[in-house]
Amino acid sequence: MSRVVSIVGAGLLSVGLLQGWTTYSFLQHAQVVIARVASIEELRGPPKPRQKTPVNLLYKGKDGLEQSAVAHLPLLQNIRRGDEIRILVDSKEPQVARLPLWSELWARSLTYLVGGLLLILVGRVLRTRKLR
Repeated sequence: MSRVVSIVGAGLLSVGLLQGWTTYSFLQHAQVVIARVASIEELRGPPKPRQKTPVNLLYKGKDGLEQSAVAHLPLLQNIRRGDEIRILVDSKEPQVARLPLWSELWARSLTYLVGGLLLILVGRVLRTRKLR
């Protein structure tokens, strides 16, 4: 049992590291822009916890031309069509956008990292108790 817990913990730790690296790579090429909300997609059914709404955004690119991007914003964000918001846009993939919030960038990877470390620790404790 302790081995399974440790393996699951190592898996979660790996996912957290991968997501952290992906976010870090995104931030190396990202630029902050002001975007206008073009449309907000309607979600079917009742909202679920932590559900995000796809939002279509328009912004001026480096070349001055209008570009579009899609961001998945938390339902708690009270935005409407026509609002202007700050977003991070990847210069390599200008259609990908994220909110410049710590919770949107790092919270998921940190959750996996902490969860993985805790499970590895629990696996070690179970293993040492088994040896006694």
